Amino acid sequence: MIDIQYQFATFAAKMNHMKVNLSTTVKELCRIQGITLKELAQRIGIAPESLSRTLSGNPQLSTLEAIASNLNVELSDLFSSSHSNSLHSIIVHDNTTYIADDLNSLINNVKAICAKEGIEL
Repeated sequence: MIDIQYQFATFAAKMNHMKVNLSTTVKELCRIQGITLKELAQRIGIAPESLSRTLSGNPQLSTLEAIASNLNVELSDLFSSSHSNSLHSIIVHDNTTYIADDLNSLINNVKAICAKEGIEL
C-alpha cells in the first residue's frame, strides 16, 4: 500500500510539473510568434477556454499534436526540459494517462500496464 501511495504522489508531482511546463512552453512559443492564446485556439478550431483547460489539465494527444503543428514545432518540443538527453512519454491506456520523464518511470509505467492486463514481462 505504501508503494502505491508513493507512486501516486510521484505521478501527481510529475503531472503538475508537466502542466506548468506545457503551459509555460506554449505561452512562450505564442509570444515568440506574436500570437495570442486566443488566436492559437482559433487556428486549431477550439474555444479559448478549451485551450486553457488543455494547458492546465489532462490534454488529449490530438490537441497536443494540433498545438505543435500550429506552432511549427515538434510535439516533444512542447515538453521542454533543461536536460539535453531528456525523455518524455505519455501513454494513454484504458482511460488512464501515464507520464514519464525518465527511462525508469517509463519502464514502471509499462510494468503497471502489463500488470493490469495480466501480462508478465
